[in-house]
Amino acid sequence: MLDYNLQLDQTKIQSVNDVEAYPKAGAANPIVDLFVYAADGRPTWYTAAVYFQPQSGRTLFSGDLYVASGPWFGAFFNPAAFTARRVGTLQFDASSVDFATLTYSVDGVLVTKSIQRQLWTYEDFTGSYFGGFVYDQSNCANPANNGHVEELGSIQINHPANNTFTLTLQSNFGTCTIAGNYSQLGHMGTVDSNYSCTYGVNGTMTLYELERTSSGMTGRFIAQNNACQVAGTIGGVQR
Repeated sequence: MLDYNLQLDQTKIQSVNDVEAYPKAGAANPIVDLFVYAADGRPTWYTAAVYFQPQSGRTLFSGDLYVASGPWFGAFFNPAAFTARRVGTLQFDASSVDFATLTYSVDGVLVTKSIQRQLWTYEDFTGSYFGGFVYDQSNCANPANNGHVEELGSIQINHPANNTFTLTLQSNFGTCTIAGNYSQLGHMGTVDSNYSCTYGVNGTMTLYELERTSSGMTGRFIAQNNACQVAGTIGGVQR
């Protein structure tokens, strides 16, 4: 499971759904925390450990939902004073990297919400990297070009505040320039772009799941060019 940090209509007077993977993105049993208000107006916290449902054919997680209470945080913790009660179930159904449907029940009350990643601040990918594109080509005009490809070399990204995005890769094949507009939900970015390469390839490309890391950047992409359909990953270590 990807690391989902989500918000729901925060300009409206209603509860907020905050969902995050625990202990890390990709964990088999992510924890879902719901911070909502009870019928009497008191802030209430519900928790569920949800599990991937591979038989669904979707990015679907579900599990039991609990409410808990315990001793005051400022005093000695007495485990005997802790109680947890199952109040219902929770289902997290991701329709894409950025959007999902959250359905949960509490003591017979069913709630369904459309949710999306929460954007706190835009990432800045500007910099020099060493890495490349690793991808598979299919439906090529020349069937001999179908298959696995690795383009490795120097990557230069220019990503100014107006969210235009230009990436130049100088690889063992030649030089490719990718230019488009950057958008972001949560901490993952998307670039819809056009690209051209000095070795005669040009077309359209979508970069998505772009993430800054402590050491560089990663992402995925799909492309359609004048020779093939392309799908793969991008990554680089910052210099």
